[in-house]
Amino acid sequence: MTLSNVTKSQPSEPRTRILFWTLAIAATTALLFLRRPDAVLHAQFWAEDGVVWFADAYNFGPLNALLRARDGYLQTLPRLACAAALWVPLLYAPLVTNLIALVIEALPPLFLVSSRMRNLGPLSLRCVLALLVLFVPDSSEVHAAITDSEFQMAVLACLIIIAEVPRSWVGRVFDIIVLALFALTGPFCVLLLPVALLRTLAPVLAHRHYLDRSPRPERWRWIQISLLATGGLAQGLTVLTAAGARLNTTLGASLTKFIHIVGGQLVLPLFVGTNRLYDISDDLRKVTLVASVLAIAALLAFGYGLVDGSLELRCFILFALLVFTAAMVYPTIEPIDNQWDVFLGPGLGLRYWYLPRLALMATLVWLLGRGRPAAIRMLAGVLACIMGISLVIHWRYKALPDFHFESYVRVFEQLPSGATGQFRLNPGGPWIMELVKK
Repeated sequence: MTLSNVTKSQPSEPRTRILFWTLAIAATTALLFLRRPDAVLHAQFWAEDGVVWFADAYNFGPLNALLRARDGYLQTLPRLACAAALWVPLLYAPLVTNLIALVIEALPPLFLVSSRMRNLGPLSLRCVLALLVLFVPDSSEVHAAITDSEFQMAVLACLIIIAEVPRSWVGRVFDIIVLALFALTGPFCVLLLPVALLRTLAPVLAHRHYLDRSPRPERWRWIQISLLATGGLAQGLTVLTAAGARLNTTLGASLTKFIHIVGGQLVLPLFVGTNRLYDISDDLRKVTLVASVLAIAALLAFGYGLVDGSLELRCFILFALLVFTAAMVYPTIEPIDNQWDVFLGPGLGLRYWYLPRLALMATLVWLLGRGRPAAIRMLAGVLACIMGISLVIHWRYKALPDFHFESYVRVFEQLPSGATGQFRLNPGGPWIMELVKK
């Protein structure tokens, strides 16, 4: 995600640093809150937040729930969040999980503007990249929901891998906690492992260490790799011992569907806010033609970035493409056959496009750099302007429907011990949380 190898130090004066971080944290907090204020002001559980993670923590106890696999994987992050939510009255449990999710969502943009990311370029560039992380379009599933916070954790873990190695014990502890928690939450660690190997071995093979100035930085790189590998081993053993945990469905894959998914889900939302591919025309051939142009343009941009981009950009693109590939091959959207048919329309599976969209946005910014041909820079400039306007226009999310969680809590509190209370949760339908009254 580098435009240049030019680095500028963070503000060095203590007062300047305090002011900088105060503004950065305040701006990030405000943007996250204003994107969907009801996540804090009227907090509700979202899907697995309550149906799986909190229900398991409440019914089985937080320690027993921590070891339960979901979809064949350990899911440590949401289970720890819901264990923390048990310490407050039930009415405020959704607020606790939402706040934890928002804190995790704030970490990647704040990490981007830290001194650890100086290898990406000047602070102004990193501020732009941080804003892109906060403005990824059509990604409501991963906003203020602990269930899908693993996607923000994936971004943060990838940034840690491509960042400079930490020079303080605080930075080392931060890396260990984040990477360990990330590795024990879902399968992403398996996908990040080859990226970490590339980040570690490429500078060695090129006989340079980029901007890592600490002695023997590769030693810490191998510690990071060890954490990912250990987590991957734990997740692999969990998959083997949790047979049948994942949906047994068919993909219904085809080239035409692939083109529609890439063009409609990855590219189009950057410029119109959401997947409006099928609003273009009733003629499927015209829709396929537009999707093909968009898909080819995205693949060419990714290819150009992988070939000519910096090591950091190549690592991020590679990770995003691995996540995209895994989503296409092993999706878990709905318990129906032909999973790719679900991918075609707007509104479902939004979490799967989060990282690829972010990688495409970062690549578009990289295309603006001085090292690219003038024609490409001009085209990228036009597209970046359109994207910027669209991101601002479509940035806010609608409030979730009010399922009156407080009324369910009042009823539940009147139940005798051992009785089962049911709570209807967003997004509706079969999402009903069941708690056995203590």
